[in-house]
Amino acid sequence: MPGAKRILYLWLPPILWLAVIAWESFRLSSNVTGVWLSDLLSAAHVSVPYSQFEALHFFLRKLGHFAGYGVLTLLFFRALINTLRPNTNSRRFLLRCAALAFIVTLLTAMADEWHQSSDVTRTGTPKDVALDMAGGVTAQILAFGIYAGWRREAAS
Repeated sequence: MPGAKRILYLWLPPILWLAVIAWESFRLSSNVTGVWLSDLLSAAHVSVPYSQFEALHFFLRKLGHFAGYGVLTLLFFRALINTLRPNTNSRRFLLRCAALAFIVTLLTAMADEWHQSSDVTRTGTPKDVALDMAGGVTAQILAFGIYAGWRREAAS
């Protein structure tokens, strides 16, 4: 694949995912997602008591943080390993790429929470940064496990 096309192929997904996170940070307060969830449950003819609705809404929002930042770290990891040294698979190199992806994910999570703390309709908390990073770490652990499985399978 030619150079510019390859760079676009590798780096467009993490950049677009950063844009999704930024859009969510600016547009999706819990009031907005609460209305969406309520409308979805109504359309499915599901009624739940308010306390259960609040618990479900909270869980789904936190799951979104966890999953969204997991995806972000994997997209950056993929771009880094294929940009910095494309035909290597040394464990040290992969760990460095994982660390760089983790740092980008941490900086994004911190910026997101900082932005939310300056918006009167949102709350930014260090707990959400920790949750975002837990999603990133979990995604990387899963990715390394899958990668190790592929290597074992290819070796046999």
